[in-house]
Amino acid sequence: MTTIAPSRAQNLKLATADVHNNIDKSIMVKDPFANTQNYIQFLTLQYYFLNDVAALYEHSELNMIIEDLPTRRRLSMLEQDFCDVEHPIPHTSFTPLISNDTDLATALGWLYVVEGSKVGAAMLGKQAQARLQLTKEHGAHYLAGPGAGRGSAWRHLVQLIDDIELNDLQERALINGARQAFTRFQLFQAHVYS
Repeated sequence: MTTIAPSRAQNLKLATADVHNNIDKSIMVKDPFANTQNYIQFLTLQYYFLNDVAALYEHSELNMIIEDLPTRRRLSMLEQDFCDVEHPIPHTSFTPLISNDTDLATALGWLYVVEGSKVGAAMLGKQAQARLQLTKEHGAHYLAGPGAGRGSAWRHLVQLIDDIELNDLQERALINGARQAFTRFQLFQAHVYS
């Protein structure tokens, strides 16, 4: 009986499962949809992170392999949500770790984390609607995400991660990039909830 080796994307998921699970649990412990104040803290956390990774969507090498990359950004949706809940857009003094000079494999690891967050956002959007009466038209644009096709955009990215040619060094950079992104998110969590 032959066993099929896990794909690169499956390996990436396994290599980041510990930190990913910790983040998921710690977000839900804060009960982001209990009230408007909790929701604003949740939005602030998301804003810090998405503002920090904005350069991914302008990264020249990523744009060469992902045609719709600029349309995937959600920062403006978050800004609209702050406006809807009548709260100023947070000011961040953190210097982003990602730039156009970030190597492709590391940037792809970060993008895996940022784009992966959209998959869980649909479930969170249902909670925002049920508990706070926020919708994709008012207050929860960010959780709705850009356009339809959230699932197909994610599958496309996973397929690209599986198919792209990477050497051993780049394989490690891909995993390190994803772990860096999750660790960076945890830094913002600690800051927002301090």
